[in-house]
Amino acid sequence: MSIILFIIFILSVAAPSSVLAQSDSITFSSPLNFGLLLSGNFGELRSNHFHAGIDFKTQGAVGRPILAPADGYISRATVTAGGYGRAIYVTHDNGYMTVYGHLDSFLKPIAERVREQQYNDGYFVVDVSFEKDEYPVSCGDVIAFAGNSGYSFGPHLHFEVRANGGTQLVSPMRFYLERLTDTKSPRVQAVALTPREGEGVVEGGASTVTRKVIHSSVRDTLQAWGRVGLSVQCDDIMDNTSNKYGVYSIELYVDDSLRFSSRMDGYALADTRLINAWSDYERFFEKGEWFLRSYILENNPLPLLAADRNRGWIDIDEERIYNVKYRIADFHGNTTFCKFAIEGRRDSISQPCDSTAHYLYWFINNTVAYEGMRLDIPSGQLFANTTLAVQEQPSRYGISRCYNLNSAVVPLRKEARISLQVNGTSGLDPSKYYICRVGKKGSVAVGGEYKDGWITANIPLLATYEVAVDTVPPAVKPIAPKNWGRNGQIVFSIGDKGRGIKTFKGLLDGKFILFEYSSKSGRLTCNMRRENVKRGKHQLHLTVTDNAGNSTTIERTIIY
Repeated sequence: MSIILFIIFILSVAAPSSVLAQSDSITFSSPLNFGLLLSGNFGELRSNHFHAGIDFKTQGAVGRPILAPADGYISRATVTAGGYGRAIYVTHDNGYMTVYGHLDSFLKPIAERVREQQYNDGYFVVDVSFEKDEYPVSCGDVIAFAGNSGYSFGPHLHFEVRANGGTQLVSPMRFYLERLTDTKSPRVQAVALTPREGEGVVEGGASTVTRKVIHSSVRDTLQAWGRVGLSVQCDDIMDNTSNKYGVYSIELYVDDSLRFSSRMDGYALADTRLINAWSDYERFFEKGEWFLRSYILENNPLPLLAADRNRGWIDIDEERIYNVKYRIADFHGNTTFCKFAIEGRRDSISQPCDSTAHYLYWFINNTVAYEGMRLDIPSGQLFANTTLAVQEQPSRYGISRCYNLNSAVVPLRKEARISLQVNGTSGLDPSKYYICRVGKKGSVAVGGEYKDGWITANIPLLATYEVAVDTVPPAVKPIAPKNWGRNGQIVFSIGDKGRGIKTFKGLLDGKFILFEYSSKSGRLTCNMRRENVKRGKHQLHLTVTDNAGNSTTIERTIIY
């Protein structure tokens, strides 16, 4: 069968090919002055997103100088509590942009501009843009220093290559293959066979069947009838490291006919949540296992995927053996083959029979309403037509009804809108209400706005929701205060068990002083030396506020 690219969004599809053609004639030098090893590669599977760049190891240390890989200028610097932490963006003369995340520190003039903005805003998180003539750089110039800031759990440099004004991510691997050693082939751990609802059966049932892969093959012959789809669990390894990486390409053949392929060359930044359409999201959500579908859901326009006219679904309509082969390759061309068989065995195919279920079409607006609950799903938010079985569950908090929107979680491309009615007898401050997602391990705050007895919030997946209340202020605990004066650092641990931390503000002798916040450690830190605090006695006033408006204020005398 011929392979066709699905071009639902023409601009998104056209961009990668033009970008890749451009990159064939462009080179980047190394951003580090020592041998390159990766702790993460491009397009790896992460929760709700693809890994947007590659992670260079920095020999286990922070402070390593980062070098400009090409001429250009520093166009942007950002600071966040999580995410990339400290980051800079370099716009290059060759038309590309590179991004550097989890930095330990900026160059002095950049740091001064960032600090100036932080004091102007009275807040730690900032986003500062620069003009072309302010901070020009030449290839090989030091532009920053690698670190472990933001949501990073070990020193490394997160490095991205972007095109089209920063909206298109391009694989940096193509620029550094010759500097990286990789002679090892990808690994396949398991395959899964899924019957399409109402159109197929696997092993006599309507559920997904998984088989482990041993020595590149599946020992058992799977039995199926009707329309089915395959998924694969795989990863890659490289020389001189113990890390696991994502694969570059996947090809699925049935009876030597190519049915599906993927190429991790690049994607639009706006498409990163399409990982939840390509992967079996339910399985990842419940078990933490990544299986990539070898079929394309109706509303998955991810350009790096291609399939036959059946979108990769396989019709098992003859009583015979269907020979299946996966070809998995990494960025260096190392390849693994996985072979197995599906036996076509005629069987009856049952149809969905739940008369209370809601059948939702992905291409129209959908509304589901129950007593005390309304769900609005805009057109294009579902990845495929979906059968929704809503059930009311016992409420944990007694403030609203608790609704399980489906027996299995359903990811959305962006979000839907849910409204829950608050019990009239609760008698609590409405500003403290919020919607939470309820799961096996507890609840996660979603947020929401209260109006006329209802609270409404945007939700990124269809799961279990109810209304909770947050009247407890954030916890604020000083860490080793006896050492503050000697070490020159004021440190607090902060946290909130309800809606989460919203803002914090520190005053020293009545004037704003900068506290840095790390979301991964939950710590606020003020470096008194860096903030030019004079020796002597000072009065500290720190206020931490959560998203429900509850505040905790700490006042202390500090001798520095």
